[in-house]
Amino acid sequence: MSRRARRYEGEPKLNIKKVIAVIVFILVIIMFIIGIKSLLNNNVETGTGKIGTVTYYTAYDNGKWGVINSKGEKVVDTTYDEMIVIPDSAQATFICTYDVNYTDGTYKTKVIDNKNKEKITGYDKVEALANYDKNRNLWYEKNILKVQKDGKYGLVDFSGKELLAPEYDNIDTLKNLENSILIEKNGLYGLCDSTGNIVIEAKYKKIDKIEEDYKNGYIVVDENNKYGIIGFDKSVVLECNYDEIKGICSNNLYAVKQDR
Repeated sequence: MSRRARRYEGEPKLNIKKVIAVIVFILVIIMFIIGIKSLLNNNVETGTGKIGTVTYYTAYDNGKWGVINSKGEKVVDTTYDEMIVIPDSAQATFICTYDVNYTDGTYKTKVIDNKNKEKITGYDKVEALANYDKNRNLWYEKNILKVQKDGKYGLVDFSGKELLAPEYDNIDTLKNLENSILIEKNGLYGLCDSTGNIVIEAKYKKIDKIEEDYKNGYIVVDENNKYGIIGFDKSVVLECNYDEIKGICSNNLYAVKQDR
């Protein structure tokens, strides 16, 4: 027995901490591989991830417009005289214009999906909200559409859920600024965000951006032609007591002019 004991005296002892660390490391690697595999499978099945996402494009053939997807498949037949508007290329929401009368300028619109099923009903017209950046590149507000009913305008999302009731004289985008929708009522302007949440009530003669970020707030002009500032959080930063206001370098500093 003593000889057998001497045989193991010089060998290193088993380090339990190192063994546990190796086991944990192996388990982490296995979980990581399983997670990646699951993510890839979900992306392919749902088309919502970076891999497997389907995008949509307008198609033009023989003087007619339709829609194709990124797989090269025809989604909407090229049968429309006017270009189909796709506000978000990652979503199957296509605004089609038809029954166009070029003499009096009247037309009809409908919104369909990739199965040619009409998505939004109950309105006279549905339009995308066009905007452009400082280089005049055209883009559309995502997940929000302008609707018309009985001569008044409101907002819905891409599923048709009403975000703003059709009670305004007009709705437009504040150019070169995202998440900022101008609403007009009785000749005065207000502003809402892209979810239909009212940021500024429609009681100003003019609303303008301060800088190229809506979070910096807006310059408003009241009925007395006096300038003030309202934040995106609806706070009154400056009362309408000034004859001119300009933003300075997005640092919450403003150049103001006040006549005596």
